[in-house]
Amino acid sequence: MKEVWTDSELGSIRIVLNSRAKHIIMRAEADGIKVTVPPHASFADVAAMIDKHRRDLKSMRERTEEHYRRIDLDYSIETDVMQLHLTEGERSGFYVNRKQGECTIICPRNTDFDSIQDWLRNVVVEQLRIQAKVYLHNRTIEIAKQYGFKLSDIKIQSSRTRWGSCSGRNSINLSLFLMTVPSHLIDYVIKHELCHTVHHDHSTAFWELMDKVTDNKAHQLRKELAEYRMI
Repeated sequence: MKEVWTDSELGSIRIVLNSRAKHIIMRAEADGIKVTVPPHASFADVAAMIDKHRRDLKSMRERTEEHYRRIDLDYSIETDVMQLHLTEGERSGFYVNRKQGECTIICPRNTDFDSIQDWLRNVVVEQLRIQAKVYLHNRTIEIAKQYGFKLSDIKIQSSRTRWGSCSGRNSINLSLFLMTVPSHLIDYVIKHELCHTVHHDHSTAFWELMDKVTDNKAHQLRKELAEYRMI
């Protein structure tokens, strides 16, 4: 079976064999469709599945293209807690210059950015993760101490569906993609999850506590955060 081929409508079709998979699973990526297949699947099976769901896959691709910004020398992340950009260098390979809150990805001259979008996105995500493990962890501890919240753990995850969550055991989970929003919205998410250590729901009491720790701006900040999307 071909590992990669190009479809005129869907872009790059990338086949990934998974010995534990029981069914063919298709997912949109930045430059095409990823198809995870079980060992018994054939090329004809994959082609038939793609044709059957072509309309849905095309819609998924369009939404994904809108969601993902192209990463090249014009790409940057600029907030008051994180700055990241790309530039050209003299070396033949890629390398990263990093210090607290700032990251520069140095690329070889004449880099073909179209061919490495997925790889570059992983590089960007890893830089966000490195910064998030320090900033988000320390900021959560600071806010918890300020307001007297008790928590059991802090975990930095790569969730693209939720900015944060709080477990029943009061473990705070924060998405590394919070590093792409302003600090006051990071604080809002941290406070939101810390308030869940007291109220494990979105009851009136929860929102009263949220207003208390946000100077009565909880709903305003919630609306502001809704304008941001994860990269």
